[in-house]
Amino acid sequence: MRNWLLTAIPIGVAIIAALVVSVSARQPQPPIEIRTIEPQPTPVVAMYVHVDGAVAAPGVYSLPTGARIFEAIEAAGGSTEEADTRELNLAAKVTDGQKLVIPIRRVGSAESVAAPPPQPASAAPPPSAASNSPTISINSATKRMLESLPGIGPVTADKILLRRTATGPFTRIEQLRDERIVNASTYERIKALISVD
Repeated sequence: MRNWLLTAIPIGVAIIAALVVSVSARQPQPPIEIRTIEPQPTPVVAMYVHVDGAVAAPGVYSLPTGARIFEAIEAAGGSTEEADTRELNLAAKVTDGQKLVIPIRRVGSAESVAAPPPQPASAAPPPSAASNSPTISINSATKRMLESLPGIGPVTADKILLRRTATGPFTRIEQLRDERIVNASTYERIKALISVD
């Protein structure tokens, strides 16, 4: 009897172990999870803006991200004499794909027919009053006088004044074109109207 028990116990243990292995082998394996990697958006380093209306060279221009309205106008050659930028926020940012229309001053508006404000008594007379020449000196003209030239708006007039202050008076009118203060077409329109006197 004892021999039979000694034989049966190992057999029973072997059967139980086989059952445990069989049950564990039948349990389904967890599914393999495949995760897709979302593509990261590529930062835009340049954008395109359509500049139209009262600018020297209307068209589509590539500008760096974060560019401002005044930079878009400069890219289009600056505003023309007829431009009315009073209602524009020149410091506002432009967006990719934007169409920016620079309005034209209405002919019947008060500004278009109003005379320029009187100069203070201490101010030097404009070049045309000081001589028989009808030209405007780019070395002594005020911002308003520069804006009276065709194709020269507030932004370009500021660039002329800044260049004059930073590096001294112009020695040749061609410096406006050569230093890219105005584009070639604007220079051709104003070259007979300006001087360095």
